[in-house]
Amino acid sequence: MRYLIPVLFLPTLAQAHAGAHLHPHGIDVMWLVVVGLLALAGGYFLGRGRK
Repeated sequence: MRYLIPVLFLPTLAQAHAGAHLHPHGIDVMWLVVVGLLALAGGYFLGRGRK
């Protein structure tokens, strides 16, 4: 797992200088979906843990 972490963050660092653009390309859409799913999963598990 620790070997995957740089792979996950390097593309976001490479794109950080591009600035915000309103027409996401394929790679941008993929990262938005991945980050969105991670956020949803994290929120779900946090919500389950607090009950």
